[in-house]
Amino acid sequence: MSLNRKSIMLLAVILSVTLNLFFVGALAARYMDRPERPSEPPSMRWVMRDLDPATRERLRPQMGMFGDSLRPLRGEMFRTQRQVNELLAAETLDQQAVEQAFLRLREANLRYQELSHQQLVQVMAELDSEQRIRAMRFMMNRRSPDGDRNRDGDRNRENGHNHEDNRDDRPVSVNN
Repeated sequence: MSLNRKSIMLLAVILSVTLNLFFVGALAARYMDRPERPSEPPSMRWVMRDLDPATRERLRPQMGMFGDSLRPLRGEMFRTQRQVNELLAAETLDQQAVEQAFLRLREANLRYQELSHQQLVQVMAELDSEQRIRAMRFMMNRRSPDGDRNRDGDRNRENGHNHEDNRDDRPVSVNN
């Protein structure tokens, strides 16, 4: 059986449509199978982490509103950071433009922090003291970037030493 040009083109079109439908279906399945994005802002997910399910459910609408109000500020921070990165990577460095971009980044960061801190206070006011302690456990136990448990720079407390015993006149920093 010989295939003429018309038959070959028809087979090619059928094969192409089949492959396209397969890939579109795979992408759609992957998109539909993704877990729903958490409603709480990333900067406050740690608060919800160790709370009981009933409290989490009670706070979820409020956290969703907080996420909606913080999202544009967070986006502004990321956009401004990209601008800083682009200016720093430019062939010719425009110091004044970089300084202005850093100023905008600090301002965007400050707006985000101010709103985030206000929202954190509101959420913590909704919790009883035991729930606040449970929520704060994450903050108290997380490691600093250089591996220390205690973020205020006091390495001796983790080793069982009292920080009062090892005091000197130098300021304590995370980089000591």
